Amino acid sequence: MREARRKGPKLPPGITLSGLPVRETAPSSRPAQVASVIRRAIQDRIVRGLSDPRFRGMVSVQQVLMNPDLTMATVTVSVLPADRGALTLAAMRSAVGFFRSHLRESTHLKTVPQLQFELQDGPTLALEEEHP
Repeated sequence: MREARRKGPKLPPGITLSGLPVRETAPSSRPAQVASVIRRAIQDRIVRGLSDPRFRGMVSVQQVLMNPDLTMATVTVSVLPADRGALTLAAMRSAVGFFRSHLRESTHLKTVPQLQFELQDGPTLALEEEHP
């Protein structure tokens, strides 16, 4: 009878490949790609305007960070003037469902991640006092 042929290299008897180190894979660029799509879609929706009266000032999406399994996105926004930041952030957090439905309609993402909005801690200008 014929012996069953195995695919792959023919090794001498008693030697296996299980002891060899496993090649590590490079980190995936998929989270960065999804973050970029989400950032553009949310910024586009903000530019077109929201009807919430708490949403005031100039709002800009600074960055979107995705977790590795693409189920959560942390969206960092900056608001000018800075005194309107807390109120605008509250409006954005209450509109999470609206933003997710907009992402579902405007992107081709299979699963729309949960959104978490954060306010960017911008650089503060400190006026130095002159000392004689």
